[in-house]
Amino acid sequence: MRNYYYAYKLVAAIISPFVTRERISEFLTKHKNIDWESVAYIAGNHSIVQALYPALADKSLINLIPEEFVSYIQELNQLNDKRNLLMKSQLMDAVSEINKLGVKPLLMKGAAHFFLDTYSNKGERLLTDLDLLVPNDKVGCISNALITIGYKFVEDKLEFIETHHHYPPLIKLGECAMIELHRDLMFRDQQYIFPSKLAWEKCVDITLPNQSEAKVLTPTYRIFHSFLHGSIVDGLHQKGYVELRQLHELARTQFMYASDIDWEEMFVLAHKHGVDRQLYTNLYSAIKLMNFPDLANVVNSHVISSKFHHYRVCSKLRFRWFNLLDNKLHRRIRRIKSKLSIPTLVHAG
Repeated sequence: MRNYYYAYKLVAAIISPFVTRERISEFLTKHKNIDWESVAYIAGNHSIVQALYPALADKSLINLIPEEFVSYIQELNQLNDKRNLLMKSQLMDAVSEINKLGVKPLLMKGAAHFFLDTYSNKGERLLTDLDLLVPNDKVGCISNALITIGYKFVEDKLEFIETHHHYPPLIKLGECAMIELHRDLMFRDQQYIFPSKLAWEKCVDITLPNQSEAKVLTPTYRIFHSFLHGSIVDGLHQKGYVELRQLHELARTQFMYASDIDWEEMFVLAHKHGVDRQLYTNLYSAIKLMNFPDLANVVNSHVISSKFHHYRVCSKLRFRWFNLLDNKLHRRIRRIKSKLSIPTLVHAG
């Protein structure tokens, strides 16, 4: 049975802008028998494999990595770069069409980073779809406008019109990505944490290369939304996982926009809505794995729960029996909560 712990640590160190070449070189010297198949598995499983090549190149580490592995990650980066260029063009065309209705959509998650300086390499960020927040009262006419230019709904998701926080995904023949029109950022039972009204207040205007206009969240709220999406919406904190793609985005945003990030504002919001413990553990993992700039004065106030969660994540990587036991306990706790109608999060605001 594979032990993915060291592969996980190595991938985190490579993609972090805060970990030096010397530190990674020391790691590779100490762990000379690193299992590169495990490194590929971890990077792929965390949707970060395409970021390895530019990170290794930037840190002049290519010559320390097996040639076959370098060829593999370089090819994936180049393929993703080409795909991202197509998706960026598709997104600009869609935004231009939406502008005709007098709406500037808010570009969410990966869609926003096409037009920001977060990543130094255009093939570094993997996207599965294009997420746009639009006004709730305009989502119907916007979807109709996109349908007019060739998009269509994914048929087995039509119930989303009535039940979901975004409309059914839109696809178009010849385009490589789905477009999801969001009326809210979060699932309905989680919207109080980051309501759409707050998102529209915490964004700025940008002009795209084709002169169409959109909005993006400020750096503080890009970090907060990214954290919420992984740890809360996807439930990774409760399951005992830390996603390296989310940590990578966190580190890159801090690296590029540190002076524009208001951590105190984020902490106040997290405390207000009862997700502070999850945020602190996320930051603790970033400090331990990515040498994230010191927030210890804040994180240390929650160090016991943060350490426990970090060791839980690491143990799931090192020991198959721990992973199986932890997943079994997680499912049992979830069933008990469901029977007792106990919510995972309690609205404190």
